[in-house]
Amino acid sequence: MKISEFKKKTTAIILCGGRGERLKPLTNKIPKPLIKVGGKEILSYIINHLFRYNINDCLILTGYKKNLVKKFLENNFKSKTKYQYTGEKSDIIERINKSLPNSKKYLMICYGDTLLDININKLIKFHMSNNKLATMSVFNSKFDFGVVKFNNNGLIKSFSEKPDLNLWINVGYFIFEKEKFKKLFKRFNSFEKFLFNLCKIRKFQAFKHMGRHITINTILELENAKKQINKLKKNI
Repeated sequence: MKISEFKKKTTAIILCGGRGERLKPLTNKIPKPLIKVGGKEILSYIINHLFRYNINDCLILTGYKKNLVKKFLENNFKSKTKYQYTGEKSDIIERINKSLPNSKKYLMICYGDTLLDININKLIKFHMSNNKLATMSVFNSKFDFGVVKFNNNGLIKSFSEKPDLNLWINVGYFIFEKEKFKKLFKRFNSFEKFLFNLCKIRKFQAFKHMGRHITINTILELENAKKQINKLKKNI
């Protein structure tokens, strides 16, 4: 199958239902995906990046402050996106399950608080070339502190300043084939347990994103995002 054909059969599902507890008091008035970074909403960056790669079927799953997300989409992406209310306290797996009737053959699940300059063409090609049920995009998270190793007596044996620990984090952009997962989505009550099961049956592949990444969960991460966004938005 060509990448262009795969895209036509794909629905990008953007998760925008959470309450953003760690970003309070900002999220008392506005849902996290609508917080602005560099003069633009987080959600706007995500949608435009998908459009740039001709992923044109976008379904935004709402929850907390759904009416604000709805208003934003109607004002900025009218007729270009769909939205669906999936509950205020729903787990991700429940949100996905509710979205299945409005989705195409393939699902690309994106987090509504994470910005990547990910090459979606490479991601799709990688997924199609691997005989696995699902793909998760991962990013090498650098450690910003010095790591000290010492013995039981406290004698320092080694010290490394900001070492590369080869630790990779989940940054979303999952790819699943809907029909193969319908029963699994209903069987598990949490997205975490669902992902753990994929690991257990060894049908889960990691796509290494080597570009830039910003996740905005806390006030500190938001401040860091404002410093990094100019470098990132060249490619999103």
